[in-house]
This record gives sequence, structure tokens and C-alpha cells, in this order.
Amino acid sequence: MKNKISSVVESSYRAFYGKLFSALFSQFGANYVSEIEDAIQNSFYKSLKSWKPNQVPTNKENWLFIVARNEVLNQIKKDSRQQSQSDFKSKVETENPKEDLRLKTILFLSKSKKASSKVKVIFVLKNIFGLHIKEISECTLLSQDAIYKSINRAKKDFQQSTKDENFDLTFEQIADQEIKIVEEILYAVFNIGFDSFNEKTNSIINEDLCLEALSLSKILSDTFQRVSTKNLLALFCFHLARIPAKIKNDKIVSFFEQDKTNWDYDFIKLGFHYMEKPEKLNKYYLEAVIASKHITASKNDIEHWNEIIKLYQLLISVSNSPITKLNLCYCLSKAHRIEEAKELLEIVENELPDEHIYLSLVKANMLSNKESYESEKIIKQVLKNIKQKIRREYILENMSTSF
Repeated sequence: MKNKISSVVESSYRAFYGKLFSALFSQFGANYVSEIEDAIQNSFYKSLKSWKPNQVPTNKENWLFIVARNEVLNQIKKDSRQQSQSDFKSKVETENPKEDLRLKTILFLSKSKKASSKVKVIFVLKNIFGLHIKEISECTLLSQDAIYKSINRAKKDFQQSTKDENFDLTFEQIADQEIKIVEEILYAVFNIGFDSFNEKTNSIINEDLCLEALSLSKILSDTFQRVSTKNLLALFCFHLARIPAKIKNDKIVSFFEQDKTNWDYDFIKLGFHYMEKPEKLNKYYLEAVIASKHITASKNDIEHWNEIIKLYQLLISVSNSPITKLNLCYCLSKAHRIEEAKELLEIVENELPDEHIYLSLVKANMLSNKESYESEKIIKQVLKNIKQKIRREYILENMSTSF
């Protein structure tokens, strides 16, 4: 029964962390970020001790919020900053329950002139979406030490740059650049959910995280009516459509082997509804077009791959990401343009960490025909680094030949 309670608390952590942080941040502000983080952690710790089997509070979020809020107030009181407490209480009374405080908090933090875009993204991934440092490291390609340093720097930057700002922003106060940062954050969150490396689950998908990113993107789109946000929504919908077919009998099913009758065609229809060609090409539109081409292709022949290659080359011209280049490497190899793929792979190897999993898998796949020993050596190293059972089984069954 103790394990059952631990499981309830663990699932609550991801579901409520961001909401708790946003609610407390709206009341206490950037000066108390460290106190808020400590208070939320303590509230989850207390829930482990207090919640009994069959006696878990009906409103777990409210229970955690009250405990965390009292914890922050106690910490402030100890620090002799008690004079502010009356102000905090008044803010509770004026809170609008219909607002999504997470999106509001992200927009507020995005306005900071002090913190860099990268620091903002890292801070929000941890505090609004409750992602672990390891997960952030995997999606940003930054070391875990660098992530810790960025978060600590973000706290100081936000304290300095937002001390005179009113949390209750009007939408007219939000600039295009700030919306772009929010789009980038939601894009990162979705990708982490869609390709999860969580070792505790027998899936590579965190559907809740994907749907959170979709939900907040929908609010952002409805509010600001930006074409880039619509294309972000289109991209999410095309990916979400394939989730029902990605896992079968607790095994990963590659895109090309998925049963298309299991795809969610309502999401595909919605993806085309949102997709809109922008005046100036951006990565969300191009990625949505690529996803739609894969979904609607009747066959995956050379002609199909050459069409996808052209789109990836356009994508690199607007977003020179090493991951995009790596995807292009894969497409070139599928189109039998091996020499071009190898040339590009050498460039990507200088831009990604040595043991980047997808880099290793693409390289091993490209070497599998003529340099099988080297290919298997790479696969062995990948298997050493992957702890997630479902991925290990997929690689062993589909990529290795002598294990």
C-alpha cells in the first residue's frame, strides 16, 4: 500500500508542480523563487507522510497548495519579511480562477530583459512543467551542471528584472519575441513528452505532457492569433495522431511498420486545419509539412525521400539545428545518397555530444552494410547508456545482429 501512495504522489508531482509553482509565483513573485521551490518539495514530502491508503485527499492540488503556501509564508516570517504577508493574502482574493496561471507565468517571465532566451526556457521547463534536470539535459543537449547553473542564474536575473513589473500583464504588453520564446518552450515540452526516456514507464510517450503542450499552445493561439503558433499546433496534431500505433504489446513499432488504421484521423484532420503557410518560412510550418508528407505518403520510395530531403534542406536554412541535420542524414541514407549523408554526419558529430543516442543509431545504421563490426560496436555502446527497457528491447531486436 505504501508503494501505491508513492505512485499517487509521483503522478501528482508532474501533474501539479507547474500549477503550484505558477500559483505561488503569482502571489509571492520572483524574489521568493527559492522559497517556493523548497515549499513545493516539502509539500510533496509531507503528502508522502500524511496521505494514508484509501484516504488520499479528493482535491490533491488544493491540499498541496495550502501546505506549500503556508510553508512559503513560514519561511518569509523566519527571514523577517513578515510585513509582506498581508499583500500576499490580498492577491489570493483577487485571483481569477479562469486564467491559466502557467501560461501567464511563462509570458511574464518571457518579458525579462535580463535573462537570456535559453535560460528562460530551462527555468520554465523545470518549474512550470516539473521536468527533471536529466530530462532537460537530454532535450537541450546541455550538461546537467550547466542546467543547474542556468537555473540559479535565472533566479537572480528574474529577481532583478521583474521586481517592478506587475504580474497582471495585459496581452498588449506582450511582444512578438516573447511569444516566440513561449512557442519554443511548448515545442520543447511536447518533444520531451513525445520521445520520453523515462526509465520508470514501459512507454516512450508521456501523453499527458504532450497534451499539456497542446492545450497551452491552443490558448496561446486563440489569444494572439499568430500563424507560427497555428503551425506549432498543426505539428503537435500530426504527431499525436500516431501515438495509438507507436506501441503494440509493450513494444515500440517503427513509423514504417505502424498500423495506419490505428492512427487518430481526427488529429490528422485538425493538423491540416491549423497548418497555414506563413509569409516567412519558419521551422514549425516546415516540420508540420514534413510530418504531413510522411503521414499521407502512399509509399516510401526514393522519390518520397528526395521530397523530404528538400524540405529538410529548407528547414536547415531557417533553423540550423544539429538535430535537423541528423534527421537529414537519415533521409539521405534512405534515398541511397550515402556519400552526402556521411559528409553531413561528420559535421553533426562535431556539434552533438559523442554519445548522443540518435547520432549513434543513425551512424550505426549507415555503417551496417559495409562496416558491420563498427556498427555493432556503436550499438553495444548505445545499449550501455540506455536504461529504458522498452528501448533496449527495440534496439536489440531491430538493430543488432550478434548479441
